[in-house]
Amino acid sequence: MSRHLLSTLALVSSALLAVGAHAAADTSGKKGDVGTAAFSGGLKLQKTWFETANASGAALVAGANPYGSSLNVSCTNTAGCYIIVNANAQIGAIATVNPAAMTIKVNGVAINSPYNTPIGTTSFTVMSYQTGISVPVGNHVVTTEVFVNNAATLYRYNTEVKLYKV
Repeated sequence: MSRHLLSTLALVSSALLAVGAHAAADTSGKKGDVGTAAFSGGLKLQKTWFETANASGAALVAGANPYGSSLNVSCTNTAGCYIIVNANAQIGAIATVNPAAMTIKVNGVAINSPYNTPIGTTSFTVMSYQTGISVPVGNHVVTTEVFVNNAATLYRYNTEVKLYKV
């Protein structure tokens, strides 16, 4: 490999590690009552929500950028529920290769580790992330965010949220 390519790969790897550490940390100070999903039996689908839109190149600033609609999900099962989220977003970098992370939050708390990827400068990058979380009976707010190191743009996105009970 050329020295330039190795330097670029090292820079991108370092940036991804930095973004991963930042995005995985919950800096909101909020404490939620969510936990990782552990499926021990069959689940029964209660409801599905789907949002799709085109943000038409909306500006993303360095840092966390919420996008789409916040969704209020109500778990009425006394044994609790599972919320499964499948999200993707089309991102465009502006001037430099831009490490990014997609984060799903329930009640303001990031669940699991975000999916990290570098956004190139010559085309769009579609980031996808799917995760699940167990929640107790009650109301819960689901939000999606894109974290970028440098300014970027948001285009098409899709978010599917499914509520299951045991």
